[in-house]
Amino acid sequence: MIRVSGPGALAVGARVAPGLRTDRPWRAQLVELHGPAAEPVDRGIVIPYHAPSSSTGEDMVELMVHAAPAVIRIVLESCEAAGARPARPGEFTRRAVANGKMDLLQAEAVAELVHAETAWELRVARSQVDGELSRRVGVLREGLTALLARLEAALDFAEQGVAVDLDALERERAALVEAMGRLRSSVRSWERLRRGVRVVLLGPPNSGKSTLFNTLVGMERAIVSPHPGTTRDLVEAEVELGGVRVTLVDTAGVREGGDAVEAEGVRRATEAAADADVLVVLRAVDGETREAGEPTAGVPWIGVVTKSDLDPGVVPPEGWVAVSARDGTGMEELEERLRGMVSGDVEPDAVSVVVNRRHAAALESAAASVEGAPLDEPELAAEDLREAVRHLDELMGRVATDDVLDSIFETFCLGK
Repeated sequence: MIRVSGPGALAVGARVAPGLRTDRPWRAQLVELHGPAAEPVDRGIVIPYHAPSSSTGEDMVELMVHAAPAVIRIVLESCEAAGARPARPGEFTRRAVANGKMDLLQAEAVAELVHAETAWELRVARSQVDGELSRRVGVLREGLTALLARLEAALDFAEQGVAVDLDALERERAALVEAMGRLRSSVRSWERLRRGVRVVLLGPPNSGKSTLFNTLVGMERAIVSPHPGTTRDLVEAEVELGGVRVTLVDTAGVREGGDAVEAEGVRRATEAAADADVLVVLRAVDGETREAGEPTAGVPWIGVVTKSDLDPGVVPPEGWVAVSARDGTGMEELEERLRGMVSGDVEPDAVSVVVNRRHAAALESAAASVEGAPLDEPELAAEDLREAVRHLDELMGRVATDDVLDSIFETFCLGK
């Protein structure tokens, strides 16, 4: 699809597709497409749109052509010859924001939708494109303006000698601050969704780390051998668990001794464990009885007894899981435990809304203004609440500088 938007879009469409009826908006028309020299190039579906009833709010034409590189190149050249120019990154979405077709929060979600790699990211982005985050911020803004109206009314009451119910105003303020805090806290969910989770497998040699790694990944990525010390370096693979991006890391067996190369592998394994979000600590039923070191303080971990097929009656320590990557015993339980741990920082309602750091900063500034408002001095408090409303307006793009808009839209692809 080639999209042209702007005041001259219909004229460009008529030049590239002479048979196009631009007076019939929103109708798909099968027409012949011409090159810059008016030579026939292709037959395709073209849809004209009249402002303001288009995705950008402007006159617009969408040309659907066959995907042959030569066809695409010649049709683009024809569009430029007719007066169009290549779009800048995010320009279509930016125009939609400028023309009131969506707010800035929805526009940012378009970029998240394009880059979504997991089911959870997709659900969040889709929800926010549909306006869920905008709705929640809008509710906050309505609450602020209602409180502001009551404060301004209190000024009139005070002049007439009528006492103001400060307790009621305080309750309203506390509810608003709490709601902003709840929304702001979902930034952890956003970071977890975008960054992903590092799950590191740690254990002594021959404890089955590489076999378990390959099983979780679903393919042979790590070399499996009965000889101790086979894995000398970190082996990583990306998977999806519970809708969250997960980087699985296989490590060298942790033990004393070994040659210099194995010692370096052990050092890297120790470093990886320190940087992990979740540790999987392994020991085999036929190997060493101890686990490899102590899990890093504060890092959630799962204990796994591997090779349970060699001892079907094995009873794992309390809280541990007995698994066999060979016959699948215990794998379902292990994966369920892992899913719960990797999504631990994702708020339950994060499937509908999360905020990024720009959003969190605006919400924090708004909350600070509300918290600092001296309700017993209505004139000063009213100004603080107006400042809070301005922060929310900036968040939604009602008030935004070109620098802010540039930093947001420069990350978009050309087609958006």
